[in-house]
Amino acid sequence: MDILKPHQPGVDLVARTLMKINGVTSVRIKVEELDSKTASCIIKIAGTNLSLENVTDELASLNCALHSVDEVICEEKD
Repeated sequence: MDILKPHQPGVDLVARTLMKINGVTSVRIKVEELDSKTASCIIKIAGTNLSLENVTDELASLNCALHSVDEVICEEKD
């Protein structure tokens, strides 16, 4: 996911908050670009039965704006 976030909260708090979502097993955040007030970040979330609505709600609660969902992987496990 491509997101735009203010400098605060930090990416560590964003990651910990996203980890609290039911089904999330991993969160990876990479800061792509910084300007004077915001950071453009790429967030990769892994888990099972994830809800995009739950993720976007948590991001909104942290004043982060979702620009796009750039990749989705669905797998069937045996």
